[in-house]
Amino acid sequence: MRQTYGSSLAPDGGSIAYLVRDGGYPRAVVARLGADGVSAERAIPLPVDGPVTRLAHSPDGAWLACEVAPRGSERLETWLVSTCAGAGPARQLRMEGDVRASLVTWDGATVAMDVVTGAAVAEARLVDPATGGARVLDRRTDARLVDAHLGHALMRVGPRGSRELLLVSPDGRWLPLLPPDPGAMTEEGVILPGAPDEDLAVLLITDHGGDRRRVLRVGVRGEATEVVELLAAADADVDELAVSEDGGAAAVLWNTGGVSSLEVLTLGARQSVRARRGVELAGMVAAGLSISADGSVLAVTVEGPGLPPAVEVLRTGSGRLEPLDPDRSAGLVRLSRADDAPELVRFTARDGLELSGWVYHDERGDEGPRPTYIHLHGGPERQARPGHHDILATLVDSGITVFTPNIRGSSGAGRAFQHADDRYGRFAAIKDVVDAAAFLVDAGIADPRRLAVGGRSYGGYLALLAAALEPGIFRAVVDACGMTSFASYFESTEPWLASAAYPKYGYPMHDAELLEAISPLTHAPDLRAPVLFIHGAADGAVPPAESDRMRRALLELGRTAELLLLPDEGHQFVKPRSRRRIAGELLRFLGEHGMLAEAARLRRFD
Repeated sequence: MRQTYGSSLAPDGGSIAYLVRDGGYPRAVVARLGADGVSAERAIPLPVDGPVTRLAHSPDGAWLACEVAPRGSERLETWLVSTCAGAGPARQLRMEGDVRASLVTWDGATVAMDVVTGAAVAEARLVDPATGGARVLDRRTDARLVDAHLGHALMRVGPRGSRELLLVSPDGRWLPLLPPDPGAMTEEGVILPGAPDEDLAVLLITDHGGDRRRVLRVGVRGEATEVVELLAAADADVDELAVSEDGGAAAVLWNTGGVSSLEVLTLGARQSVRARRGVELAGMVAAGLSISADGSVLAVTVEGPGLPPAVEVLRTGSGRLEPLDPDRSAGLVRLSRADDAPELVRFTARDGLELSGWVYHDERGDEGPRPTYIHLHGGPERQARPGHHDILATLVDSGITVFTPNIRGSSGAGRAFQHADDRYGRFAAIKDVVDAAAFLVDAGIADPRRLAVGGRSYGGYLALLAAALEPGIFRAVVDACGMTSFASYFESTEPWLASAAYPKYGYPMHDAELLEAISPLTHAPDLRAPVLFIHGAADGAVPPAESDRMRRALLELGRTAELLLLPDEGHQFVKPRSRRRIAGELLRFLGEHGMLAEAARLRRFD
C-alpha cells in the first residue's frame, strides 16, 4: 500500500519533495504545489540501489540534497540533484576515506553533513555544491552535527543517555549551551539569528533540568548565555519543532501518551510565542515537520491504525491539513477494520512502577481470552505508539490480539522512566515483559496457553531474553534482527553504534559479567519455546550472524529454530514485498505452534 513521508518544502512553498514507498526501496519524488492542488510527481533519479532516507531543499530552491542507505546499510551517502528537470545527473558528496556521510541541513549555499571517516572520527562538514570543496567545522570522536548556521556548528556530544550540545564558532571555539546535568538528553536544536544584543540564538529540545522534553531558548553573546523556557507541558513531550527562515512562525508536534498533537505558532521578538493554534490531525501519530521560509506552508506526515503514512500540507491561512493524495481526504485508504481502535491500558509492574501499552483487537475481541502476541519495540528508548503497523495488523485480522507495551526504558513517560533500564536495570525490564503477560491474562485479554512474544532490534533481543529467563510463559518467540551476544555484537557492528550501546547495556571492560548475563546466547539452554529469527542480509547495525549464531546453538540443543533471511534489506525492513513475506511467515510460524485456528493458518502471502 502506498506511503508518503519525509517531506521537504521548497523555501517559497511552491513545490515539495517527499519519499514514496509503493514497490521497491523508498524513492524520492518532487511535485509542484499550486492553487489548484498538487501536480504530477516527478521522480528524482539516484544511481544508488537502496532506500532514500532524507531530503532537504537548498535555501534558493535550486538544489535537493538526498540521503541514501545503500542496500539498507548504515553507511549512508549524500547526493545532490538539481531541482530543474534534465539539469544533469546526481553527484555524490564525499571525500576519500568517508565511511558514512549523513545529510543534516543547508547552511546558506553549502550542504551541512555529518561524516564518519575511516578512522571512526566524526566531522562536521560544509560542502559547496558548485565546486565540491569542503570545509570542516569540527572534528571529534563520537559526536554528531545537529545544525549549522553562518559557519557555526551545533554538535551533539556525550554518551547515550547523557548528551549535551556544544556551539562551535567559525574560529573553532566551543561553548556548552547548558550547565552540566548528568542524565539529561539534549540532542536536538536549531541555530537562529539573535536579537540586537545577541550574536545568535539556539532553540533546544531537551529534558535538561526536568523530566519532560520541552523547548528552551538560549541567547548567545560571546561566551555568555541566557536561557528562557519557551514551550513546556507537565504531561507531554515536544517531539519536533520547525521554525521558518524569517523567524516569524513555527510548528510544534507534542506527544501525549504516544498520541500526537500539532500546534502552529506565531513568534515575536526573541522567538517569544505571540499566538498558538491547534491543528486537527487525521491520524494519531505525526512526524517530519517541514515549513516554508515565510511560514505560510507547512508539511507533516500523518499516520494511524489502519491509516498508512501520508504527507499532508497546511496553508496556514486555511488552518486545515490537506493530504497530497485525494483518496486520503475521502477516507478511502483503510488497512483493516481490526486496526481501527487500539485501546491504551495501564498496569503496574511488580515493583510498583506504572507501565502502559496498546491493545489491538479484531472484531471478535470481546469473546473472552484470545491468543495474544506481545510485540516489544526497539531502541530501547523508542515508544509503542498507535501508528501504522501493517505486519501486526495481519495478525490482528487473523484472530490474534496484539499488545505493544511501553516497559521501563521507553520514551514518552519522562526522563526517569527512560533511564530505568540502563545497565543493571535490564533485569527489571525483563520482569516488565513477564508482568505484561500476567496483566493480559489477569484482565481476561490473553489465553495463558497461547501467548507469544517478539519484536525488532532491541525488542527481538529482549523477547529472547525474557523467554529464556522466564521459561514456560511463551509458546513462541520472534526475534527480528536482535543482538544475541554482546561479545560478538560489539566486535561486528559499526564502531559508532557499539560506542553508543555501552551506556545502555554495559562497558566491555567494566561490565563484562553483566554483558554475559544479559546475552541471550548465554541462556540458550533455558530457551525451550520455538523461535523464528528474521534478519536483513545487509544489516550493518546488528549483523545477520547474531541471529544465525543463536539459531545454530538452539538447533544443537534440539530446539526448534528457523531463520528468514531477507536479501536487499538492512536493519529496517522497507520493501513492501519483504514486509508481505514477513507477515506471511510470521502467521505461518505462529499457526504451526498453536496460536491460530486452522482456517487462519491457511492464509498465504506473496
